[in-house]
Amino acid sequence: MTIRSTSSIIMAFVSLALAACASTFEATYDSDPAQDFSGYKTWGWISENPMILGSSDRIPNPLLQPKIMQTIEDGLAVKGFTRVDDTETADFAVSFTVGSREEIRVDSYPSTYGAYGMGGYPGWGGAYYGYGYGYGATETRVRQTTKGMLGLDIFDVEKRQPVFHAVGTKTISDSDRENIDETIQAAVDSVLAAFPPPPPGAED
Repeated sequence: MTIRSTSSIIMAFVSLALAACASTFEATYDSDPAQDFSGYKTWGWISENPMILGSSDRIPNPLLQPKIMQTIEDGLAVKGFTRVDDTETADFAVSFTVGSREEIRVDSYPSTYGAYGMGGYPGWGGAYYGYGYGYGATETRVRQTTKGMLGLDIFDVEKRQPVFHAVGTKTISDSDRENIDETIQAAVDSVLAAFPPPPPGAED
């Protein structure tokens, strides 16, 4: 196996590892510990336009709202909840927030070196003497990424108070943008994963 092919294999494994780390949305949840969600059966949108625009470095796509609305409705239906047109008659109301921000990401990789004599591969840094291959200096790469966010808020209609909040975040790739339906599905799945929370005292 040549030194160059070894370097290609190493970089391929690094790329696969990074792709795996960023393949899903990471979600956080919060809920009212005193709220009993077991009686919830019906729900409605908090308004005709339930999408809230959070902080964003990009112009939001107006076509996102109906896509996300339908995906949330499908997700809640799978969980056994029924949407009603008159939210005042529902058990809970739903709104959601979308946003994004640009981030600077710094990644470090081990540089490889090898071959006879003294020199180095362009862009990899470090220096070597003699024959062979191995790991040299650490190479640092700086790149700009986009962090996407979907927030879900659920309100108790009778109390007029928020009772559940979830946020899913992910570094958005070109593939995510090209496959927007799959990306929305993954985002909605992440924020609905912990809803409804268990009844008070169930985890004691």
